[in-house]
Amino acid sequence: MTREYKFFVTDAFTDRSFVGNPSGIVLTEGNMSEDEMQKAARELNHSETTCVRQLDRDIYDIRYFTPMSEVALSGHAALSTFWTLAEQGYINAREKNLRIVQYTKAGQLHVDIEYGRHGVKFIDVELPLMNSMNDVKDLEEVASAFSIDAEDLAADAALTPAIIDNGIVTMVIPVKDREVLFTLEPKRRRMEELAKKYHCLAFHLFYYDGETGVAEQRNFSPAIGIWEESGTGTGSGAMYYYLKVKNKLTKETLIAHQGQEVGRPSEIIVSEKNGRVYVGGTACIVMEGIMRI
Repeated sequence: MTREYKFFVTDAFTDRSFVGNPSGIVLTEGNMSEDEMQKAARELNHSETTCVRQLDRDIYDIRYFTPMSEVALSGHAALSTFWTLAEQGYINAREKNLRIVQYTKAGQLHVDIEYGRHGVKFIDVELPLMNSMNDVKDLEEVASAFSIDAEDLAADAALTPAIIDNGIVTMVIPVKDREVLFTLEPKRRRMEELAKKYHCLAFHLFYYDGETGVAEQRNFSPAIGIWEESGTGTGSGAMYYYLKVKNKLTKETLIAHQGQEVGRPSEIIVSEKNGRVYVGGTACIVMEGIMRI
């Protein structure tokens, strides 16, 4: 017997269609198998698709899938998911500021929804605690994976690449200026070798302007089937944590720009509440339909 599931495609870190980072969102009704979830993600073919099951009022179980495999968390997909649930009325807008709980493979995390006069205004997604940061010493090895020289990495000797785990294990790589960031040429095979050596899933390259508190960034995750992402929540959170630990964070709120190189610009707001890092922004629902299994 055919089963039907409602699905959406929502662009995160933007307020208009066809920019930002798209996610698939499938409302599973609690009766979709893990194999079916993976196949649904492969069918929708976005960098991440969420499979949503409501557990109680304001409490959800969220599974995150790339077209290749399940991952513990995705910041942009979480934003897209809860924006969609709130905008479509699955979440009751009974207060101006509402806190939701999501259970994920990365743990129990909060999602804060702010409502305005015309619906959802802003959403903040809590990221897992980042308790460790391990510097990467071989600068030549890292630089060569992106067709740049070791001298093209951050000029400050303290700002070496580092491995950070916040649900997605990420190598955070600061570069010396915008020109390096936007002209680098990543090499898939070298990145895959680095990913295996350092047990990381993503590479987050960025340039941070301390005067403005704005970061330009690019993110690559070939190990899980994602070449270049247009808006990365977990990577932005890892970068924020990195800058804070290195005493280079000049503003309480960091604004990150991403996606220009793939024609889908995103704006990501990163902040800290009670010692936890949050990534936030707006989103735009662009598609909805029925999936038949």
